[in-house]
Amino acid sequence: MVTIKPFKTTFINPQLSQRNRLVCPVYDTIDETEYARYGSEENNIINVTTRKTGVDSEEFIANAKKCLDRFFDEHILVERAGPALYIYGIRYTLPENILGQIPEIARRNIYFAFGLVGLVKVEELGRGSIVGHERIFKKHTIERYNLMKACGMNFSPIVSEYNMPGHEINNILEDYLGFKRPDLVLREERPPLVDLELKGTRHLLWEITETEIIGKIQQLMKDENVLILDGHHRYNAANELRIKDGVDHTMMMFMEGGDRAVLLLPWHRVVRQMDVGKLGLQVERYFETIWEGELGDGFHTALQDSEGRYDVRIGLYDGKKFSVLRANKEDVKRLSVELEENVGLDYIVLNEWVIGPCVDNGNTDDVVFVDSMDEAVNKVDTQGFDAAFLIRPLAIEDVEYKAHVEMKNFPQKSTLFLPKVAEGIMMRRF
Repeated sequence: MVTIKPFKTTFINPQLSQRNRLVCPVYDTIDETEYARYGSEENNIINVTTRKTGVDSEEFIANAKKCLDRFFDEHILVERAGPALYIYGIRYTLPENILGQIPEIARRNIYFAFGLVGLVKVEELGRGSIVGHERIFKKHTIERYNLMKACGMNFSPIVSEYNMPGHEINNILEDYLGFKRPDLVLREERPPLVDLELKGTRHLLWEITETEIIGKIQQLMKDENVLILDGHHRYNAANELRIKDGVDHTMMMFMEGGDRAVLLLPWHRVVRQMDVGKLGLQVERYFETIWEGELGDGFHTALQDSEGRYDVRIGLYDGKKFSVLRANKEDVKRLSVELEENVGLDYIVLNEWVIGPCVDNGNTDDVVFVDSMDEAVNKVDTQGFDAAFLIRPLAIEDVEYKAHVEMKNFPQKSTLFLPKVAEGIMMRRF
């Protein structure tokens, strides 16, 4: 049973000007360049949520707590007077280099996703109604736990997915606001608490305080199973808070899996400090090169073609040329049987046969995840990375199968769900 309840959100004081300058992307998507961009504003929430590269974790958390206290003292952050459920709307477009990575049938000029945000009762992942689908880095969970405990805050909602073929909850939300997406009509009687823009994406937040509507939503959600899409480290940190500190609830956004504005993209890998000689041996042992040339239609066709479950294909850019590698099917089949996993094999093979053996000292900090092929290529060309591994997208059905049928997790950073929430739109004090 999924138990959700209203809460009092904390958000940026609506009386402040230039509030767009005070929000930032979610901490685990921010690189050094973006940190410099947002961190230059002393009142940006990034100073609380995100550790700058090279800063010790304990120092980061101590400074975050001081900064957060100042935000409250100076009324940069304020808390709503009463509890509510919330509608978090994200209206966005995609650049061509991202749009080209999704099936043509799913391409739109404008996407407008709705999420329902409330508190959810925390439970052990996979032991009840809440499941995950990605492995985590323990050190990142520990840091999130320490930060959340020190500050007494959830800084952004964990994003989850539920299945509701009749769209009952989304229909309630649209009826409540009085418009059908992708249109946006701001009504005087339903003003948004938040209406901010970040990187060309519009983030809106409305509250629902009517007890009858809240009760109807709670009733619809109670028998649902939910799948975490984004925020595995934050959820595991919330579970640590439950076990060690008695904090039983965390902030979660529920999105309907059938919502056409909810998209799934791949995370590409860019690697430095790689044993290039070992890479050559691993490729020779497990793969054949089926295509070489420049990035373009030929590359995409060779990468995305499939000849069945065990047809694993990985794109490689080594700074000189693009290649498409196809793994030996019999080797893939043996690995699949051994691990008892049938979906996500591209990521599993890449981790097991390439990145794991070839990254010096197994240092995971030398593996960087990016959402576009162009960015991956740029990091190899200009930032000293040795290779970019370019991945085909999964289908959301694969993620559901992994979580609910195989009951296993993908390797870290296998799925990039869009849209992304932002830090600073809504928070929760506990």
